[in-house]
Order: sequence, then structure tokens, then C-alpha cells
Amino acid sequence: MYYIAKSRPQHGFSMIEVLISLLITVGIMSSVFLLLQRGQRAFAREPELADVHANTRSGLDRIAADLTMAGFNTPPNLAVMWRDGGGGPDELSIIYADPEVPISRPKPCGTGGGNQKNGGGPCNTIGTSSTLNLDPYSMNPVPLDYETAYRAGMILFALQGPNGDPACDGVAPAIVPFEVTQPPNCTGAGGTKNGPVGCATLMLNHNPGKDASGMNPPNGFDNDVSVDCAVIGLFHVVQYRLNPLPPAENPSLERRDVVLGEDWSPVAGEIEDLQVQYVQGFGDAFQDEPTWAPMTGDPSTWVSQVRVTVSGRSAMTDLEGSSVGAFADGARLRRSFTTTMSLRNQLYHATESMMEPGVNGWN
Repeated sequence: MYYIAKSRPQHGFSMIEVLISLLITVGIMSSVFLLLQRGQRAFAREPELADVHANTRSGLDRIAADLTMAGFNTPPNLAVMWRDGGGGPDELSIIYADPEVPISRPKPCGTGGGNQKNGGGPCNTIGTSSTLNLDPYSMNPVPLDYETAYRAGMILFALQGPNGDPACDGVAPAIVPFEVTQPPNCTGAGGTKNGPVGCATLMLNHNPGKDASGMNPPNGFDNDVSVDCAVIGLFHVVQYRLNPLPPAENPSLERRDVVLGEDWSPVAGEIEDLQVQYVQGFGDAFQDEPTWAPMTGDPSTWVSQVRVTVSGRSAMTDLEGSSVGAFADGARLRRSFTTTMSLRNQLYHATESMMEPGVNGWN
């Protein structure tokens, strides 16, 4: 006897089961997609954040390195120049002498002045004259040959400051660049043979006002330098600015050295702000601009500390952790770094100055 097995009926997935499966699949895929998207955003964020840190720190470190030289062999009233941005980025100029080029002082103008019997010559200011009569006794370091101390084509600066005359202790700061048009000439024997006694006067022909554009001395600075209160030398004037100014794209921190005739060159990219503050004398209150023009005979007016803040941003927008800045430039990663520098050359000058009358506070 044979039995015929009955086959079970075939059943498919119901619509509800299909929908549930699709919902589960979509949920899992959405979770995977969100994880991948977060990972991609984090992957894109970290290199950008590293660039922001590196760019901002490198810009700040470059300014700090120049500030360590501020005031080297300059009159104590001329270590820095400032220009407050009024809420926008500031500008900063740092001044220091080239140690390999002699610093000198003109002979006092008129007849009978100077260390020699002959006078210093015309009484014009540096910016209106074309000839300087330098005192070879004042040159530091002493050159082997006075007539090769400065060469034709060299850009020198005249700074207004102390030169041993008490009348110059209270002068306002001033700075004037000029170009040496001919090698200097000694009125005496010259060269190394007889030293300053034989040289007597070092005559220097120059072109006043050379490459003065864009220096922008701040308020409180004289427009010209008097011969009687001038210090002559190869002074580096290192300037910092932001260009182009935000909200323009790709703002950079730029640097140039005026005495070298350099064009502005970028130091750090995607820098959106530069803020500089100053302390005068032995105070501790930082100001956007010094209250008093630094006067040679008053150390309480000298700039003794500088605080610099550099703010950088990411090139990419809308990254995780982004924020909106002061400019309409999209949400970006932003970081700011600050350093405070004591101007050691200024402090040295001030300590020396205050030790003589026995004034405490500079140490």
C-alpha cells in the first residue's frame, strides 16, 4: 500500500515583513553612514586644526624673535613703533641696529662745534639736507677704515635720541631713512693711518627720504630728525601687518625689513587678526597705544613690554567645532596664541639710567 506525502504550501514574505526588513536595513545603513560621515569630518578637521596651530604659532614665534632684538643699540625712546587698528588688526614696527655697521653721530651744526676745532656745518634737518658731517670719534664699533664705514647705495636711518648733549634728552622720537649716494670722505688724512684724529670729519652725501613710504610713525613722533640729536646707523626696521584684511580671502601675516628694501612677504597664512599692546616704564597696565610719546630722558615713558596676540583660522569652513568670527567669512576653526615679551635692551637702558640717581624699580 502506497502513501502519497502531501507537500506543504509555499509561503513568501508578507508585506509587513518586507517593510520591517527594509526599515531595519535603512536604520543600520543610516548608522553606518553617520559613523562614516563623522569619521570623514574628523579626518578633514584634524589636518586643518594642525595647520591652524602651526601657522598661528609660527607667525607669533617670528614676531617674538624680532622683539628680542628690539632696542639693540638704538636710542631708548626708539625700540618699537605702533599703529592701532581701532578694533581691526594692528601694525607693529621693531627697530634694532645691525651689529656689523658702525653707529655714528653728526657733529653739532654751526661753527666751533664737535670734538674737533671745525664745526659740524649746516644746521638743516636730516630730511632736508643732502650732506652730513659725522664725528669719527663717535663711531661704534670703530671701523678699520672710516671711508669704508658706509658704502654707496646703503640705506641708513637717522634716529632722534641722545648723543651726549643734555638738550637732546627730552626730544621726541623721530626716524628718517636716507640713501648714501657716495662713499664717505674724510677731511683729514682718513683711513686707518691716523684714526679719528687724522680723519677729523667724515663727510657723507645722501639722498634724504629714501624708501620712507609706508613707515607710518605713530602720533607723538617728530616728522624729521635734527642734526644735533641724531644717531646714524644701519637700523633694521622690521614691520608686521595683515594683508589682505579680513573678510577678504586668504589673509596673511606679512613681514618686511625696510632697510633691506624687501617687499612684504607672507610669514603665516590664514591669519585673521594681529593685536599688540604695550607697557611703558615699570607699570603693568597694557594699553593698545602708549599714552606718552617715549622721551629720551624719561624711562617711565619707554616701552618696556609688548604683548602680541595672533589669531588664525582654517581654510575650510563648516568643520566640526567651527565658530563664526567677527567677519562674514563662514564658520571656521579658530585659534589664538598670545605671548608677552619684556624688551631686555630697554630694561638694560632703564636700569643704567635709574642707577645713577638711585631710583629703584628697574631690575
